[in-house]
Amino acid sequence: MRISEDRISHLAHQIIDKVWKDDLADFPDESRALACVKDSITAYFTVEEEADELVRRKLASYASAKIPGSREWEILYQKFYAEEMAKRKW
Repeated sequence: MRISEDRISHLAHQIIDKVWKDDLADFPDESRALACVKDSITAYFTVEEEADELVRRKLASYASAKIPGSREWEILYQKFYAEEMAKRKW
């Protein structure tokens, strides 16, 4: 799933606002903090997309799990996806 730059920006602003309002951190340079949060969100979705793509290719090679959405496909997808995300430390 692709996420737009506007959505990433919106999420980053919400995170920064929540952290500041809950008095969890003060930001001496708010624009730098915002950029770091945006980079983190972008990195997560990039890793998530790569893992999803790899798992879908892997499942395509399984004869018994050819039907996306079937119970077996979903079980294998979740298993392989969790493994891929664990490899990437997410």
